[in-house]
Amino acid sequence: MMNLLRVRDLLTAVANHAEWQFAIGVRVRFANPTLLYQTYPPEWLKLYSDQAMIFSDPTLRWAIEHYGICRWADLADQDEAGVMAKAAEYGLRHGIIVSVGDETGRTLGSFCRSDRDLTEAETAFAAASVQELHSLTEGIGALSESALSELRSLNVGLRRDPRP
Repeated sequence: MMNLLRVRDLLTAVANHAEWQFAIGVRVRFANPTLLYQTYPPEWLKLYSDQAMIFSDPTLRWAIEHYGICRWADLADQDEAGVMAKAAEYGLRHGIIVSVGDETGRTLGSFCRSDRDLTEAETAFAAASVQELHSLTEGIGALSESALSELRSLNVGLRRDPRP
């Protein structure tokens, strides 16, 4: 059985670790995360959804095709739709994407700051946290809807506005 408290404590640690925003899709299969934790501004999430940016987001494309860590800046030349420029308007400027897992499912984490690139220590913490969250959610497919609902409810209260 998954330990809800460990997942909660990890998410709290991630949210409080740095002045960053993040989106973590846990156990993604067929482009759908089983769990999704986000601290991005609600206005950005609405625009991203309304304009179906998921289909043109170079960071997600990279994360689905690779494992590891990639800086958003390294994907700028693949951003034909201008997703990253639009994100920057909402304070989401300097970021990384982390992808862990295997062919049966991935966990993806996107972390960004408004003021500067993530440090090596922040990047290492983000990557380790995504890996730990992936490990903690092993066997998530066997959970009841009630247990999944409890895990989903952990997203409440994580949001912060990155804009000064």
